[in-house]
Amino acid sequence: MYQRKTRDEYEIQCDYGYGDGFECVCAEDTRKEANQRRFEYLQNDTQMKRIRIVKKRVKIMEGAKR
Repeated sequence: MYQRKTRDEYEIQCDYGYGDGFECVCAEDTRKEANQRRFEYLQNDTQMKRIRIVKKRVKIMEGAKR
């Protein structure tokens, strides 16, 4: 039986306007959780200029369960 070697992860990335570009502030396993964190950042973080969600493929480490 086929077993996936990667899993999907959703990164919440913010740009604070200092010229460094986007930086990852949080990562979630589902898009729904990522949207919830994004909403929380929009409500609470006043210095942030832009925010986005980026889907990444993360290698599953052998023997590790998630």
